[in-house]
Amino acid sequence: MSQSLKKHIDRFISRDITADNFADSYMMKWKAERDSNLLVQDDENLSELLSSVFCLSDMYNPDDDREEYEFSDEQLWDEISKLMANYTKK
Repeated sequence: MSQSLKKHIDRFISRDITADNFADSYMMKWKAERDSNLLVQDDENLSELLSSVFCLSDMYNPDDDREEYEFSDEQLWDEISKLMANYTKK
């Protein structure tokens, strides 16, 4: 199971790591678990969370020239916080 990815998300939500550090490292870890077929072992709720966080992380842009659809540090934190709230309700 991908509890290490979930713990990485928790560290970001608690602001132990920056958005810049989180986004890049999360995407690398997610791809490694995907390529190792570890993600297929997760239950549907966790799988949806992890995939959604990957997509949000991919939309993160720390630069001021970000496109309208891209997220700043705070926007990324807000969006992932919303996903976590929905995940814990299920």
